[in-house]
This record gives sequence, C-alpha cells and structure tokens, in this order.
Amino acid sequence: MVTAICMRNDTSWTVFQRGQALMHALRDGPLARSALLACLGGVYPDGDAGRRMLDRDLPRLSELGIMIERSATRPPIYTLRATPQVFSADELRTLALIRDTFGSRHPQAAQVHALLQRLTADLGPTQQRGYARRQATTAPVQPAIDYTPYAALITRLEDYIARQQTVSLTYAPAYKPTFTTHARVEPYDIEFYERHFYLVAYTHASQQVQDFRIDRIQADSLQLVPGGRWSHRRRSSLRFRYRLAAELAQGEISQRFEEQKVVEQLPNGDVIIEARGRSAFFIVQTLLRYRANAELLWPMHLRERMAREAAAIAALYD
Repeated sequence: MVTAICMRNDTSWTVFQRGQALMHALRDGPLARSALLACLGGVYPDGDAGRRMLDRDLPRLSELGIMIERSATRPPIYTLRATPQVFSADELRTLALIRDTFGSRHPQAAQVHALLQRLTADLGPTQQRGYARRQATTAPVQPAIDYTPYAALITRLEDYIARQQTVSLTYAPAYKPTFTTHARVEPYDIEFYERHFYLVAYTHASQQVQDFRIDRIQADSLQLVPGGRWSHRRRSSLRFRYRLAAELAQGEISQRFEEQKVVEQLPNGDVIIEARGRSAFFIVQTLLRYRANAELLWPMHLRERMAREAAAIAALYD
C-alpha cells in the first residue's frame, strides 16, 4: 500500500499518509533531502514548496508517533528513528470497536484488552486521543453471566475440537439444575447466542447434535475418550411454520432462523413463514421475543410447548 503511495503524482495527501510514505522511503536507512524527495515522487510538490512542506510535517508527524530526524548539515539528511506502531484513523476506530465489543464478562476479555494495551501503549498524543474517543457504533458481546471463570474450560474444549477428539463430560441441564447427566460427545464448535456460550457437540446417547451451555459443564469431569477421533455430523434442525404480524412483515423480515421464506400472504397483511431452527428451545425462546406479534403454527408438539410457556407467563400475572 505504501509503495503505491510513493508512486502517485498529486499532492492531496494527509499528514498521516505522507508520514507512511516517509517511513517506507527511510526504512533501509537515512537519505539526503534530494534523494528522499526523489523517492517520494509526487507526494510533495516540486521545488522549495515541497522542501518547506517536508520540514513542516516533521513536528506534526512526531505527535502521531512517527519520529523522523533532520540533521543540521547541508544538505540535510533525514533519519527514521525507532518508531512505535502507527495507525490510520480507520485502524484506530477498528481497534476502539474491538475494545468496546468485548465486555468484561467475556471469557477472553482479559487477553483482548491486554493485546490492545500492548498495541496502543506507545501511540503519540494525537493517536491516543483518537483511540480514546467514544465510538458511536457499538455491538457489545456481553454475556448474561460472568464467563471469565470458564476461560480455561473453553481453552481445553477448543483444543479437543482442533484435534477432533471425543470426550466424556458431566452436565447439569437448565430444567433440572440439581440433576447431572453423563454424556460421551464429539465437540464441534463453541457458539455464542442468547447471551450464553454453548458447546455444539454430537451426543452418542441421543445420536443428535446438541448444545451444552458451557457454565453447566463440570470442568473436573471432562475426560478424553481413548481412540475417539470423529468426523463431523450435521445437525438435524427442526422445520416449522409461524405467523408474523403485518406491522413486522413490512420490508425485509429479520433472518432469525435458517432457510426462512414466506409461504403465504394473508389478507390482513400477516405472513406465514416457514423456517428451520437449531432446537425446540431456540425456536420457542426466539419467537417469545415477538410477544403477540408471532404465532407458532406447526408442528403441533412445538405449538403445544409454546402454549405451555405462554400459560406459565400468564399465570404469573393472573
């Protein structure tokens, strides 16, 4: 990218872009002014105007963290001094976005923020202000509970997934937190949804791909199964239909499910949607967010489960 900067023949450069070009030109050692300007091509204007602009840039580049020294000799010689990492405005915004995305309860929050601290510790004053600026656009990944105590467990699971190894574990399901079950599983992925981390794994007992919430896995129970290498099996997703109210069906419909498509438009503007969901729990919990604007129609066992959930909620406010 910087080489291309040196070859352009116009003077519409920001100070930062000129600084990048200067660092590239001086990367192999000091250069006299004439040789430096010749290398830079059209980054600086010709003649005295270019020489004056170059010298005016030096203190401004110093604020950005780009340290270029001008000798007192005639002609002057320019030397690139040991320079910390320097980022463009877009790169600083990206780093700030990463900083604001990983909430304190994310299991890798400490590692992410330690890396960002190392990358930005030596920024110049101007770049420090740019990095510290509040970002208007954020998409925080903040789990519902503190997952930092489970960072070591997640690291172990990631290692087993990378090596495609079968493991045994003990799990406490949400519907019976005092009851534990033992399972032999083939771990495939770790996913974040519904503000929790889940191990996606094929379970030998059920012969299905299931989700295990990470904080409900007993870490001390996790053991390798000798000779248990696996080949990835596909999840058997559930096909279902639901009705979405007209006020939410206008424009593009949120793609909350897989293979989602409108199969019928009702006279009142409501639509019937057919889709696939990863599990009955996921389908019911996602549709509950629509409140009375969505109705689960089919299959009947899912509709009955939704009816039980709705009745339980109604009973709380009876």
